[in-house]
Amino acid sequence: MEQDPRVSGATPRGVRWAAPALLALWAALFLGLAFRSAGEFGFPLDDAWIHARMARNLAEGFGLTFNPGEEGATSSAPLWSALLSLPVRARIPFPWAAYLPGLAATLALAWTGRGWLARATGDGQAATTAAILLVSTHPFPWAAVSGMEPSLAAALVLALLALSPSRGSVPRLLLAVAAALTRPELVLLPAVVLLDYLLKARPLRARVAAVVAVAAAAASFLPLLCNRALGGSWLAASFAAKVGHHGILAALAGGRTDQIAPILGSNLPSDLPRFLRAIASDNLALLLLAPFGLVRLARGADGTHAPWLLLVLQPCAMAVLAPFGGLDFHEQRYMAPLVATVVASGCAGLVGVTGGPSSALLRRGAALALLAISGVGTIRAAGRYGLEVRNITQMQVTVGRRLAARPERLKLVATNDIGAIGFITRAPILDLTGLATPGILPYLNRPAPPGRRNLGWNGANEMALLEYLEARRPDYVAIFPNWYPTIVLRAALGEPIDRIDLSDNLICGGRTMLVYRPVWEGATPSGAPAGRRARTERDASLACRRAPASNVRARRKAGAMSAAAL
Repeated sequence: MEQDPRVSGATPRGVRWAAPALLALWAALFLGLAFRSAGEFGFPLDDAWIHARMARNLAEGFGLTFNPGEEGATSSAPLWSALLSLPVRARIPFPWAAYLPGLAATLALAWTGRGWLARATGDGQAATTAAILLVSTHPFPWAAVSGMEPSLAAALVLALLALSPSRGSVPRLLLAVAAALTRPELVLLPAVVLLDYLLKARPLRARVAAVVAVAAAAASFLPLLCNRALGGSWLAASFAAKVGHHGILAALAGGRTDQIAPILGSNLPSDLPRFLRAIASDNLALLLLAPFGLVRLARGADGTHAPWLLLVLQPCAMAVLAPFGGLDFHEQRYMAPLVATVVASGCAGLVGVTGGPSSALLRRGAALALLAISGVGTIRAAGRYGLEVRNITQMQVTVGRRLAARPERLKLVATNDIGAIGFITRAPILDLTGLATPGILPYLNRPAPPGRRNLGWNGANEMALLEYLEARRPDYVAIFPNWYPTIVLRAALGEPIDRIDLSDNLICGGRTMLVYRPVWEGATPSGAPAGRRARTERDASLACRRAPASNVRARRKAGAMSAAAL
């Protein structure tokens, strides 16, 4: 990349390649620790295996689906899942088929941040510092080898922020659509683009503003249309299965408008400090420098208010609209674009604080100090990464391999962690959380009887879940027992045939996973039903209504057990 003649404080060509070199070192550290811990390469989240299965299905001609032939917007990052299909087509195996795009996305993030800072500040050293810190600050080294989408989402957001409002809104809105197809909460980006235009346009013409507003509305609608085309619903399956149970959107959907004020009063004071603490743990100095950089980036005709608008609006919206696990959940994967914005803004602020281009020695020292601070957090993350890969490998990957080694053909496997088990077995999966099996959601969300409450994971109704399982009759059921605390469901499934216990669980939904081989009513001991199996969602619903009297009596007995336990 040639140095822009308008950029002062140019850095030597060798230094400009420091970011790729550092990223390679970080990747080697993370992968080396994971291999040492788990005995093989893998992923730190089961969700990465979901992307892997969907990418493989797409490459093999089954479409962007989890279960071939079944609709479902299972991936909350369809652009990332589709991107992974490219190395699969080139016959690159997983996890390397995900590592390579992750590393490429992280490099793209670094080069995008460098280009933005070079144009916005006119300082080549600050721009190079931004590139180095973007590959060295958590969560990006972790994301590069996680099999997940945070680096791609952050790169798309920085690319949007790098475009000045004076250069037109259409390219920015296209980037906003791509970002929302990578992380669903980024559907708010078109609103940021619109507000940025209204704040910067001088003179502000009503007709042009109306056109930009319509374009922003269309850009917000396109990701929803994509979900509709993929899965038949406007929102990603993760909304209905997980996050849709919480926050203002859930209150509005349930007609509980009286809950809005309490949600605002509780979530904002709790989640926003948690968000700031997470960034401070990554690099406190960059967080302190960011306000100076935000002011600098907003100045002039080519400046933009989008960075500070994003840092204010996005955390607030995520905290109150559909919160799930907090902004720093899963190694900050949900807030990665915000971390990248803070890193870039902090580097922009560094220019003013250290006295401009003439203070080269001072700023180099400051850059080294910032790198050291980020490095401490990243080294800690590398240790967690190794343990996370070991957890997923010892539990979900092991269960998947043991099921795949069974002599009989797997017709249907039910589990509440679908990624590795689904990828390794290639079996049709019944998702007990509803992510890949939306037909189960009415059963999970069935209200508890008067005077009782649902104790299953995320408020699931265990008795209704048992009805659905009886209708679909999976060959095997693999669950976290702590997700179903009343033991009713587990008692109905019989004795487990396999058990995985983790002594050092960090990332799995529970420290224990149990595998059952139920014998359903009308089934032979091998688990293959003698009668008709309910193969579709509609069949399952009808089968539940026509459940045999013996099953009904069993459920009533289980219900009595549950009532006694409560």
